[in-house]
Amino acid sequence: MKRRHTPVPSLFAAALALTLCGCGVPDGTLVTDCEDRGPLHPVCGLQSPEDIAVVPGGDYLLLSELGNMGEFPGRIALFRVADESVRTVFPVAGSAAPDVLQGDPACTEPPGQEMSPHGTHLVRLEDGSWRYLVVNHGGREAVELFSLAVPADGEPQLQWQGCVFPADNTLINDVVGLANGDVIYTRMFRPDDFLGSQRALLGFRSGDVWRWSQGGGPRLLPGTAGALTNGIEISPDERYIFINQYMDGEIHKYDLQTEQRVATAAVAHADNSSWGPDGQLWLASHQMEIPVYLACTEDHGVTCGMGFEIVALDPETMATRVLFRHQGPPMGAATVATAHGDTVYLGSFLGDRLLIVPLAEFAQ
Repeated sequence: MKRRHTPVPSLFAAALALTLCGCGVPDGTLVTDCEDRGPLHPVCGLQSPEDIAVVPGGDYLLLSELGNMGEFPGRIALFRVADESVRTVFPVAGSAAPDVLQGDPACTEPPGQEMSPHGTHLVRLEDGSWRYLVVNHGGREAVELFSLAVPADGEPQLQWQGCVFPADNTLINDVVGLANGDVIYTRMFRPDDFLGSQRALLGFRSGDVWRWSQGGGPRLLPGTAGALTNGIEISPDERYIFINQYMDGEIHKYDLQTEQRVATAAVAHADNSSWGPDGQLWLASHQMEIPVYLACTEDHGVTCGMGFEIVALDPETMATRVLFRHQGPPMGAATVATAHGDTVYLGSFLGDRLLIVPLAEFAQ
């Protein structure tokens, strides 16, 4: 069974054009070279690696290479840290459904070559196995479920296990998984309501957060509405989720036991988040300038230099501080900052590269 949706052209370019001021764009907005800038090292030849997960063992990263929200395909890629090599791990020829499916019983076949991944999450299940969750816009709107095997020798292996369908009229952005198999995802907006996406860009509520459970299907979590609900992360004890309300400029700390928001922090245009080595939540925050964004989305063959900050959020006090900021070459528009050892890997939703930055460049 496939649930199709209407692709969203160039993310929100059509809606953003409503507020276009006609201003010029600064130098460095469109990046065409692949040169280092001081300690900032780009790895090119990719396709908008929007989200990044560290594979257990630390030798590899999993990259979610965005396919422009379903307008054209993307892929899941395996990045080898030692030599910066990359290979496609899904979709690949011969991918087949397992004998025993996980997730929604109506989801019986793996996604095809049109797969267009977005937000991801790697979680260890109660039985000790690893599950890799991937938001997919290509061919169907779903959260794809993969098992991840990490052999002592050889490369990690992904195996499609099933998928979770969202509620009707949903464009998913990001996802987290729980050890018991539950799935929590963000709905950015309702794709059938074009005016809804425009209103969201003006700060009106468009999105929310849903929880799927085996046998229960998707259920709206009360009190999670926001404007362009974006990234999500879960606390290590699975008590709280942290919801990035992109156009509200807020991060909401939400208690999964009481199903109530318990705290709020101000962070402008926060995309994805990940746990840093300091125990803080690291948020990729965009400096959203409309002319810059539209210039970047006009040509998918170039990399966007749109300014961004990586902001650390204390999960207890909700205090924030800027760890790193950048604009222009070799890469802007960062969507995630994933720390691994003495290095931070940054992905982007606009361009052909990821950015490697020494951890020492981040204020500690």
